[in-house]
Order: sequence, then structure tokens, then C-alpha cells
Amino acid sequence: MVVEGFGEDTWNSVMAKAGVPSDSFLAMRSYDDEITFRLAVASSDVLGIEVDAALNAFGHHWVKHTLARDYDALARSTGSTMLEFLGNLNALHDRITTTFLDYQPPEFNVSELVNNRMEVEYISHREGLVAFVAGLLEALSDRFNEPMEIESIEDLSPEPGTHTKFKLLMTGA
Repeated sequence: MVVEGFGEDTWNSVMAKAGVPSDSFLAMRSYDDEITFRLAVASSDVLGIEVDAALNAFGHHWVKHTLARDYDALARSTGSTMLEFLGNLNALHDRITTTFLDYQPPEFNVSELVNNRMEVEYISHREGLVAFVAGLLEALSDRFNEPMEIESIEDLSPEPGTHTKFKLLMTGA
């Protein structure tokens, strides 16, 4: 995302500020969250934006670029509407689990669409990615051409981990 939006030099600055060697990444591998957050903090510093804004932008980028490029066929088979896609997200993650080493997927519980509203619960052993998930949801609404607003984000977290409820208003329905 940083390379595409701001160039290689900016990405090199982010990597240096985060103290992450450029050869740290291998395809089809999950990474320690510490690296993710060091990169998010460094990106926010270098780009002059809040950390949550950087994570949200990465969520958008992940759907529009990574999902579209690397997982498009899998994503298309997961659902043709946002509600259907989100309802099948756990099955999608189960399929991806066989590909990634050390991958522990999150869980998503999705309510039915009632009065143009739905709730999406995000449950994960990981912490600090709520802004990223919000970016994913926003970008998915674009992907499915189903405009929506996140009305509220409610923290239901146990210790440790994340349990968050997103209340969505489908504005194009």
C-alpha cells in the first residue's frame, strides 16, 4: 500500500523507522503482530496520519488489491452480496488456514439484514486490529456496490483478545 501510494523511498523509510529488515517477508506466511504494529506506527509517523487511519487504509487496500489479485476466485465463490460474503467468511478462512503456516483465523458472526441494518461480530485472539476490520468492511461495501455506514463499534473484548460488534447501516438498500 505504501509503495503503491507513496513510492519505494517512503516504504524504505517506514521499514527503517520500524526496524524491520526488507527481507522479513515470505509469501503465504503469517507474521508476528509486533511487526504489523511496528509497521503501522512507522507508517503513521512517516505519512503523518493516525495509527488507526493507517490500519483502516490498509484494510481498504487489502480488499481492493490483495483480495482482488490473490484471492478473487475464492472471494467470488464465497458470496455475491456483502451479507452472503460475510456470512461465509468463516468458511473462507477455514480454506485459507490450509495454505498459511501458523494461521489462526478470526471468527465472524453476522446477523440477518433487518431494516437495512446488520451486526457483524469480530472475534480474534489478536488485539489492535479493529480499525483494519472497519477498513475491510468499508471496502467490501464498495466491492459489492452496497453502500453502508458503520453506525457504531462496540468493544465486547474478553481478556485477552478482541470481541467487537460492528453495527452497519446499509444505506443503498
